[in-house]
Parts: sequence; C-alpha cells; structure tokens
Amino acid sequence: MENFVGIITGCNALTGIGRATAYSIAKKNPKAIYVTDIKDSDLSTLAKDITNTTGVECIAKRVDASSDEDIKGVIDDAMKRYGRLDFFYANAGIGNAKSMAEQTKEVFTEMMVNNTWSVFAAVKYASAAMEITSSEKPKSAGSIVATASIAAARSGAGSMSYAASKAAVVNICQTGAWRLHGKNIRVNAVCPGVIETEMTRPLLEAIAKDPRKQRLAKLHTALERYGKPEEVGAMVAFLISKDASFITGQAITVDGGATAALPYLPLFADS
Repeated sequence: MENFVGIITGCNALTGIGRATAYSIAKKNPKAIYVTDIKDSDLSTLAKDITNTTGVECIAKRVDASSDEDIKGVIDDAMKRYGRLDFFYANAGIGNAKSMAEQTKEVFTEMMVNNTWSVFAAVKYASAAMEITSSEKPKSAGSIVATASIAAARSGAGSMSYAASKAAVVNICQTGAWRLHGKNIRVNAVCPGVIETEMTRPLLEAIAKDPRKQRLAKLHTALERYGKPEEVGAMVAFLISKDASFITGQAITVDGGATAALPYLPLFADS
C-alpha cells in the first residue's frame, strides 16, 4: 500500500470495525489515512495514536457519511493534499432491534439513508476521484469496500429494515463493480457476522444474562464464539491491497461459519 491515500468512515467507536480497520491498514504502510465519523469525540486520539505508532499520516475529520457534501468534501481534501485517492472504506452505519410491527416509514428511511445511500455516495464520488491520474499515479485505479452484513443474505440476523439496507449494499457493490469495468477500480462488500462492537454490545449483554441464550449463541458459529473487529479489519485491509487485485463485485463473509449451515441441530452433531 505504499503511497496509498484513503478514507474510512465510521471510526469513532472505541471497539468498532472502522477503528480496527484503520490500524490494520496502517500496518501496511500507506501514505495517509482519513479516519472519519459523524461523532468525533475520539477521532483525534485515534489519528494521533496511528501516526505515533506506525508513522502513517492520519487525519481525523468529522464526516456525515450520508451527506453528499461531506463525502465530496473529504474526498476533495484528500485530492488537494495528496493528489490521489486509492481506497475508500464505507463502514459507517446504524442498526436497530425493532420488530416488524414497530417499524415505520421513518425508521426504514433512516436506515436506508445511513446504511445504503452512504455506500452509493462513496462509490459515486470516490470512484470519480480514483480515475484522476498524475505523474505519481499514471493509471486509473482504486479499491472501494463497504460494510454489509450476513443479514444481507440470511433472515434472522437483523431487523427487516437493517437486513434490507445491507442487502442493498451488496447489490450496490456488485453493480458498481460492473459500472466501473475497465477502470481498474474494484468494489467489494464485507459481510460480518456477530462482531463484538459498541453496536452489538446491548445485544451481547442481554444474551449474557440468560444461560439458555448463552448456550444458543455459543453454537451460532462453527468456531463457537463471536468475531473480533480486528478480524473484519484484516479482511478489509486485504481487499484494499494489491494482493486482492483480481477480486471485485464480491460479498466476502467474515462470520465464523454462521451462514455455512442451517440452524444448529444437536440431532446431527458428531458429539
């Protein structure tokens, strides 16, 4: 990733995927990383720590990922400072645990704007910047990755509005990859399972209070545990890197095997 310049959204959460990914990418020695979020209470600390521990220039910036102006603004800033954009990780998003009966048009729309339009805007504006060439970057190139979810492919992994928004993310990445054919700009989605983050903390705390739910949760993956943000971050860093140069239009699952089987049935267990 030498000389790479890129942007990550959704980085403020102290135990989030965005923050973990920033460290994973920084270890690959890019030129600069923008860490962004609509909440910026911990962004500056993150940026300083990445720079101090890795030597990579890291810029903290408040960005509403669902705002066209904010997305264009951070991309423009990167182009003015460095003259190039090589990767964009559209990670920002929201969730809810509302039942179908509790869902409203407003709730559904909020979910789609934050989880889906933010990815569309990232693909739209980041790809345009990635096409710009210079003496340092003589050819169009780049990698865009978006956070989807196993809820995009399987029911039971999120509320209806959340699942719909993440299914749309996968479709945007697949469609975007082909809309950009011939430009050497790759677009992929990463689909995490249950990961230990600030967003999932209320769910995991509720499960921890119920022994029956604890037993069932342990069996929801073949590895019998939840995922770590760093495990998703490592996959994103790979997809951004040149090592993944022939991977585009894909939805890569990081779920401990959760979607590899039907719901767990002790009847068919080996032991």
